[in-house]
Amino acid sequence: MLLMTIVLAVMYPVSRFLALFGKTSFRERLTPPRNISSEGTPRIWIHAASVGEAVIAFSMAMEIKKKKPGALIFVSTTTRTGLDRIRSLEKSSAENIVALSFLAPFDHPLIARRFINKINPSAYILVETELWPSLISLIQRRDIPISVINGKLGHQSFRRYNLFRLALRPLMGGISLVCVQSRTFARRFHWLGVPRERIEVLGNIKFDSLPDSSQFDCVSIRENFGLPEKAVLFTAGSTRPGEEEILIHAFRMVIENYPEMVMILAPRHLNRVPEVEKILNNAGLQYARRSAGERAAKGSIQVLLLDTMGELLNAFACSQAAFVGGSLTDFGGHNPMEPAALGIPVLFGPYMDQTGSKELLQGGAAILVHDETELFEALDSLLNDSEKRKRMAEAGPNVIRKFRGILARTFQAMEKRRVI
Repeated sequence: MLLMTIVLAVMYPVSRFLALFGKTSFRERLTPPRNISSEGTPRIWIHAASVGEAVIAFSMAMEIKKKKPGALIFVSTTTRTGLDRIRSLEKSSAENIVALSFLAPFDHPLIARRFINKINPSAYILVETELWPSLISLIQRRDIPISVINGKLGHQSFRRYNLFRLALRPLMGGISLVCVQSRTFARRFHWLGVPRERIEVLGNIKFDSLPDSSQFDCVSIRENFGLPEKAVLFTAGSTRPGEEEILIHAFRMVIENYPEMVMILAPRHLNRVPEVEKILNNAGLQYARRSAGERAAKGSIQVLLLDTMGELLNAFACSQAAFVGGSLTDFGGHNPMEPAALGIPVLFGPYMDQTGSKELLQGGAAILVHDETELFEALDSLLNDSEKRKRMAEAGPNVIRKFRGILARTFQAMEKRRVI
């Protein structure tokens, strides 16, 4: 704590200097927003880590506003991209849902206390897993109920938290309600100290905020991407290290039979774009970076490298097939329900550990592939068999429907426990 105090003492004047050049993130996390209304009740603070959690936070904010119109809702995020997502959702909404959105405070008692004093929340809601000890402890001391919604503790996160299990137990024991996605996550939260009676297994809220194909104009999207209207598209989204090579080898086999095919390749983390470019160059494929603009993509390209934020859904919506990354290598996979909800046949690897993935396989909406040969065979069969594509396209939304309603049940659980 002493070391963190020294670091913050140095950071504060540095942050003020950086603000002169438009770099305000540090300062925003040190100083609470000024324009926070002191009136209104209940006052609900929802915290989300980044983009995916921000969507859930906004969905919950809409549900709260629908049931409690007078509520003041504040949303914080850890990342700037998450904050941008919240603000874009608010901008596109017809109603004033969020009273204020901001970057979360640094987890130091002096900083966290200032934010709590300003916001004066009557309830605090965490999306998935973002455990900030100083902030949570201060909120608990004021007897403000804390809830976790869409609770998730992946294998790697659980392993890290487990190293500090004894220190975390008082913190976890003070959480009022944890609504989790699965029984596995329920067991992990309990092991870390949350009493069993405060845990409810409800499912994944993400299913309630999934899009449908009617929201997308594929002619405009393809034109904006600089791709031919009739090009056969295969989108590989959220790819991780070791997967691009497999995808590219399979893709090279496919284009021997389907030279008009274009792969849209979207690495999970944009700092890997130079690495992925090197792989594409070594494979001898013609590609364009999306960030270079439409003109760069207008030529004869085989791969569009999606090195921008917020466009993956557009790519999925206009594809004949989609691969969901983090699943051919051991990263637990990313969300396969997004392309499935759009009626796109889904492919993923053996390490897919996301809620609903088994149901997609059982329902005929997804295909499991283990290597480049199986990936090629799956793509080849989809492109050769329009009836198979149609069956898989219809199966995806049918599976999704069975998972809807989690958002409403989560709100009901919070109301029942009187934590909101």
